Amino acid sequence: MNFLVCDDEIKIVEQVSTLLQEHCMENGIHAQIHAFDDPCAIKDYDLYDIAFLDIDMEKLNGINLARKLRQENPGIVIIFLTNFIQYAPEGFEVQAFRYLLKSDMQERLVSYFEDAVREVVREKQIITISVNAELIDIPVSHILYLESNLRVVTMHLINDDREEYRFYGNMTDLSEKLEALGFLRVQKSFLVNMEYIEQLQYEKVSLYGGIVLPSSAKNHKTLKQQYLKWRGKNRWAIF
Repeated sequence: MNFLVCDDEIKIVEQVSTLLQEHCMENGIHAQIHAFDDPCAIKDYDLYDIAFLDIDMEKLNGINLARKLRQENPGIVIIFLTNFIQYAPEGFEVQAFRYLLKSDMQERLVSYFEDAVREVVREKQIITISVNAELIDIPVSHILYLESNLRVVTMHLINDDREEYRFYGNMTDLSEKLEALGFLRVQKSFLVNMEYIEQLQYEKVSLYGGIVLPSSAKNHKTLKQQYLKWRGKNRWAIF
């Protein structure tokens, strides 16, 4: 795995890097840690699995850096390092995984890191579909949403050479398989990757990339509870 650490305070970069190195060595985790005190020096945005980013940097703040990383690497897991919890709403827009107060670094960094590693493993899950008698492996993290029309399922992708695949399938079977991997059936014909939900409203759901889909008004309360439960477990933890 490749980990990115970026903070314009070199002492924070060193502290985070040291804690990560020690934990990885103790637990047999093969890791490459790429440490920067200048966000503008970062290249190869698609290289990293997990990023630890300071929010308040002069040359390029952490939110804008996260946008660049997310654009080229949609599956990256982002943990923000901060002194100020009021940055949290901006982090939602770039799908931050955790906020870590610098004052709590020693106590919480390792547990947040372990959560992030589990998230990376989840995002590397594969689903196999049959398209024109050809078996194709699709990373779950590349799926934006699925829609069905009778027995034809269209899988819309977020990070692939193709934008979509069409195949014969049963939406109920797909839902049972994918809900455990972070998908939500917002309507009978639509199954969305919660990773890419930007807003869940009464009759619609907004996804990454400006896509808006219909959502069940009748089941809105249940859908909201499922989504918030997933988000609370897998995303937002602010202390």
